[in-house]
Amino acid sequence: MPTWLEHLCHALIGRTRSHDDLPDLRVLPASRVDLARTHYLVDDPERRTRDDRLYILRIGQRGRRGVDVAVHSNGRVVGFLPDASAAKLAEPLLRLGGAAIVNGAGPRPGTTRLRVDLPTAEAMRSFAPVGGPTAY
Repeated sequence: MPTWLEHLCHALIGRTRSHDDLPDLRVLPASRVDLARTHYLVDDPERRTRDDRLYILRIGQRGRRGVDVAVHSNGRVVGFLPDASAAKLAEPLLRLGGAAIVNGAGPRPGTTRLRVDLPTAEAMRSFAPVGGPTAY
């Protein structure tokens, strides 16, 4: 679903807050990572499209796996960051308020796992949202 249509859907159904108040990490250098635990969360139509999309990263519970970082699209969880990626981004995400906007993508050909563009650790250290805290 195109980002503009996703914003319209959120505005019409009111299932989530505006994304305007979340830090937007899409401008940072990033690498594409496969999401984990998507098998029961994503339907086939969403897996078929390979278009870029808007995802929201949200810090979840700390459990036996460490910190979970859930990936949301259209107001629902579509997967989680792999454990190693979640461990690296948990602290910077907490400093940004626990949630941020990133780009997402459909699966690579031959797979069913959705992907997300994660900012590099260096980029996260130097990121300061407009009107937000200074770089850390």
